[in-house]
Amino acid sequence: MDGHIDAGKLDQPLRVLELRETGSGVWEWVPLRTAWAQVEQTAKTNLFSKVGVGARDAAVVIRRQSLTLHNALRWGERHLFLTAITRRGRGHLDVSAALVELVRCRAQRTQETVGQAGRPVPSQVLDLTFPAVLTEKYARHEPQETYAQVESCFVLVTPKVIALKAGDLVTVQEGPAQAEYQVKAPHILDEWKNEYEIVWRRDV
Repeated sequence: MDGHIDAGKLDQPLRVLELRETGSGVWEWVPLRTAWAQVEQTAKTNLFSKVGVGARDAAVVIRRQSLTLHNALRWGERHLFLTAITRRGRGHLDVSAALVELVRCRAQRTQETVGQAGRPVPSQVLDLTFPAVLTEKYARHEPQETYAQVESCFVLVTPKVIALKAGDLVTVQEGPAQAEYQVKAPHILDEWKNEYEIVWRRDV
């Protein structure tokens, strides 16, 4: 790719974001700096999730700076989930990103400990609030022996630092899929992010 870029085309202000723990167990995207960039929405689908469906793709050209896939960008009110960063010549970076909507989530985990008289006592060992991306996976209708069960399954894409386990409860606190879910299957091998299949079930 031609490394030259007209400086006048870097006319879109972006905020470079970093995930930080702003309180005990509370994680948020916070702005580090403003950077000028060229941003183009493409006709491609960005497969930012390996388990769920993709999102609209954006191609970004930005001056070379400290930037990794652990970061994110804010373009106006849009959140850009970074999926690839490559060098363009000596002075710029090409960045591929997915245009996504963030949802605020709360994850909780309890485990039983032995209390007085040897009785099990539930104890909370995890309580996190964090931003994530919720994408669709599937919805299915499962016939059972005497009843039927509806299962809604989504994929929760989180920053790498958010470490959950199967069985954890996750409350999606905003958006059209607001509900309490259970982590069904973690996918944690990616270097830059984690993905969790989360389910909500009800009998019909």
